[in-house]
Amino acid sequence: MARWKALGRNTSTAIIINLMIDFHSHILPGIDDGSDSIETSLAMLQESKRQGVDIIFATPHFYANENDPQTFLRQRSRAFEALKSAMFKKMADYPEIMLGAEILYFPGMSVAEELNGLAMGNTPCLLIEPPLVPWSDMMLNEVEQTGKNLNKIPVIAHVDRYMRIFNDYTLFDRINGRKMLAQVNANYFIRRDTAKRALRDLQDDRFQFIGSDCHNLTSRAQNMGQAAGLIQEAGAKEYFSSFNFRLYAFLGRV
Repeated sequence: MARWKALGRNTSTAIIINLMIDFHSHILPGIDDGSDSIETSLAMLQESKRQGVDIIFATPHFYANENDPQTFLRQRSRAFEALKSAMFKKMADYPEIMLGAEILYFPGMSVAEELNGLAMGNTPCLLIEPPLVPWSDMMLNEVEQTGKNLNKIPVIAHVDRYMRIFNDYTLFDRINGRKMLAQVNANYFIRRDTAKRALRDLQDDRFQFIGSDCHNLTSRAQNMGQAAGLIQEAGAKEYFSSFNFRLYAFLGRV
C-alpha cells in the first residue's frame, strides 16, 4: 500500500491518453471461459493494441475448488508459451503481456501461501473476485488478512459490477477502509446508467485499476478504447492521464 500511496495524486501527467494498462483480461487461449483459441487470442491482442492498450494483464480464473495453484500455473504457462510462439510467427503489433490470475474468494484463503505465485506480474497485487452475493465483513476481513499474511495487496475485481447488481454504493468505502485496492471494468464508463458515477469516482480516486475483462471478440470484447474516448469527451482527459501515469509508475516503467 505504501508503494501505491507514495505515488500521490499530483504525479506528472506525461503519459498521454492513448497509452493504457488493461489490468484484467481473459486473453490466454483455452484455459478458462475466455479466448477459445490461439487465433482468437491473437485477434484480441491486436484489437487491444489498436485501441491504445500498451500493457495487458492476462488474468485467467483460478477456482480453488477445481484446481490447485501449481496445476493452474502449469496450465497458464502452457497457454502463454503457445500464445507467445504464435505472436512471434505472426509478427504483428501486440501489447506487452503480464501474467496474473483472477482468484475467486474462498474461505481459508488467508492461510493459502501458494497464492503468492498468482500475483499480478511484478507487482505485489492479488486480483480477488468476490462471490456473487452481498459482501460480508467476514469475507472482506479475510481478503484483507490474506494480504497481510502473504505480504500482498488484495485488489477487488470489477467492483462496479457488484455495486450495480446489489445497488450498494458503499463498496468503495468498505474497500478503501481496509488495506485493499479496487479495480473497475471499462464498461463502468460506457453504461449510460453508471457513466456519470464512474467519472466522479475517477476524479475522486475511488479505484486504482481499470480492466476490460475481455473474454472474446463479440459479447465481451475489448473496450478500453471506447471508455478512454468517453472519458476524454467528458473533459476528464487530465484525470485519466494522471491515473495512467500512476499505473506506469507503480509498474516501475517511469
